[in-house]
Amino acid sequence: MGDAILLIEILVLGVLVIGFLAIVITRGDKGMVQPLAEPLPSLPPVVLPEAKNVVAQDISEIRFAVGLRGYRTDQVDQVLDRLTEAIEQRDQVIADLQKQAEQYKQHGTD
Repeated sequence: MGDAILLIEILVLGVLVIGFLAIVITRGDKGMVQPLAEPLPSLPPVVLPEAKNVVAQDISEIRFAVGLRGYRTDQVDQVLDRLTEAIEQRDQVIADLQKQAEQYKQHGTD
């Protein structure tokens, strides 16, 4: 029975210590601990072509570096997939309109 009480006391003490440390660390903005510094731009930027030259494949090939305070990769992937689909649709509409314009020019000159 004495061993069980000792184990419970150790567990309670451990939870209290971890809770105290969590409070100290998360209150860095109050001067107790310095908050995390802004990340240094040590990685090359993610580069896309000029806006008028972006194609769906450019978005499909984008890869972001993973950081401590980075975005959730599943959400980034979802947005990139939606952008890729939207650009593919835009490119198809543009191609169709260019084809129609070319046909109009050919029929207009006949």
